[in-house]
Amino acid sequence: MIRISLVLACSFALNSFADDWPQWRGPNRDAKSAETGLLKEWPEAGPKVIWRIENVGVGYSSVSVSDGKIYTMGDLEGVEHIIALDEKTGKQLWAVQPAPVADKLNAKVDEQFAKFDQDSDGSLSEKEALEGLGEQFLKSDSTNESADAAAVAKTRAQNFIATFNKNDDAKLGPDEIPRQLGREAARIDAASGGRKEINSIAEARAAATIKALDEDADNQVSKKETRNGIVSGYFSKADTPIDGGKKGDEQLTAEELQTYFSKAEKGKDGDITAEELTQFFERNHPGQDGILTKADLKRSIGGYRNGQGDGPRGTPTVSGDTIFTEGGNGDVTALASATGSTLWHVNLVENFGGKRPGWGYSESPLLLNGSLIVTPGGPNGTVLALNSSNGTSNWQSSGLTQTAHYASPIITEIAGRKQIVQFGRESMFGVAADGGDLLWQYSDAANGTANCATAIVDGDLVLASSAYGTGGGVAKISAKGDAQNAEPVWFEKSFANHHGGLVKVGDHVYGFGGNSLFCVDFKTGEIAWQEKSVGKGSLIYADGLLYCQGERHQIALVEANPEKYVEKGIFKIEEQGRPSWAHPVIANGVLYIRDQHTLTAYDVSAR
Repeated sequence: MIRISLVLACSFALNSFADDWPQWRGPNRDAKSAETGLLKEWPEAGPKVIWRIENVGVGYSSVSVSDGKIYTMGDLEGVEHIIALDEKTGKQLWAVQPAPVADKLNAKVDEQFAKFDQDSDGSLSEKEALEGLGEQFLKSDSTNESADAAAVAKTRAQNFIATFNKNDDAKLGPDEIPRQLGREAARIDAASGGRKEINSIAEARAAATIKALDEDADNQVSKKETRNGIVSGYFSKADTPIDGGKKGDEQLTAEELQTYFSKAEKGKDGDITAEELTQFFERNHPGQDGILTKADLKRSIGGYRNGQGDGPRGTPTVSGDTIFTEGGNGDVTALASATGSTLWHVNLVENFGGKRPGWGYSESPLLLNGSLIVTPGGPNGTVLALNSSNGTSNWQSSGLTQTAHYASPIITEIAGRKQIVQFGRESMFGVAADGGDLLWQYSDAANGTANCATAIVDGDLVLASSAYGTGGGVAKISAKGDAQNAEPVWFEKSFANHHGGLVKVGDHVYGFGGNSLFCVDFKTGEIAWQEKSVGKGSLIYADGLLYCQGERHQIALVEANPEKYVEKGIFKIEEQGRPSWAHPVIANGVLYIRDQHTLTAYDVSAR
């Protein structure tokens, strides 16, 4: 439901409006707010903070605002939750896990705990947890806030060495470091020496690696010989490709290892000592003893996990007394907005043959005439229309089976056909709103890595853009029998939007490409200007201004001015250890900035 109210107060002009923001990218999914009466310039420290909270959990979800409540998603204690807050105060009203998801998680915890707990003592030792969960478990161990972090780290390091050391030399070598440590092993191993010693350290490490792993004494190590150790994690990177191909001969020589170590792990000797472990545990996992309980295990597997950041990515969609959400693992749920109680739930992979993309399901569901539009991807059909009342399938686009990527769908009418426009792995496309038949595809702006930007549509013109060396362009859609045809109009390689979205104001489109903010003529592709601004980021529009949120934690107010870049304020937010990727939101005179577990409300009304 969209609530639009006329604010009749002496501090506001009579034509000032306030707007809710009930879904991803606002009321019309175009990243534009109809609000007026907002600040035209910010003070040096930024707009006034109304409230700031730190309990919205880990994740990249943005927020929706409707009827006095704010909705978002985040991992609380490692478990994916849907969260409702009071709009005025930020107070948490409820935080829930959908009932079927919670039941499934609890059963999985019981099953895995019994499997990993080899000695049946009711807890998981460092070895049991590491073998069962890999490096993920390091983040899941509960913290004892009252413990002496240095003492806990020292004891834990000593136990770690004692567990995995085979030759009593008080350190872990290439045949002893558990492969489950993964990338963390390189972080634990501290660099030594200076630039002059890099090659000599790499040479000694290569020789030690060959000596430790060369079972058949042929002065090299095979893939089989490294299968149980940490070397298996970087084997393919160190193995020199044959004849310009992608694969090597699956044998590592001392020379290959030395080359890899001198470039990728400069100054690191490949041994992990108790001192290095102590420093690592104290710095990165203070107060964590390495012993996991069931609650810790639940924290480890309770949501979507990814090396680029854990937690959900999508934004709730609000309609009346119901909210609709999609989690990182493809859990689609309808909940009662008042209480968070589950109305229905499905999983895109388990129930509809979907294939989760590499960085998790990231779309925000689209409501359309009693259907909830989502994108499972995969052989059963890329796009799915669920009955919004009960979660059953209305249709699935069997004629279109490309993999889902990271954009969210929109509803529009193009060339006389009402349709859903979405960006998959191979193309941006339109499917009929009444059955999912494929109408057209436009692949110029697609890449196989990450297509994230929601489409911009104006009349019969559609704009698509992506990063990873691709770029952006406009296609004209026209009728072609029962289907439609997409004909390229222009393409600009430098206009490469990663995941920050685009917004069209007048005849121009604004968005980040690479590390710059672009202003581009929508119809011709001519670049009106480009400016570094806040670097790569996301943006929305309201009252003649662009609200830009840089991934490096800067927020800028910029005129939507096609003539030149005009900045009207900039400030920096506190860093939370990850890039700031959740998109900003404007609702009822308030700017909302989400960054991981924090959410801040800024007063941007011109009072």
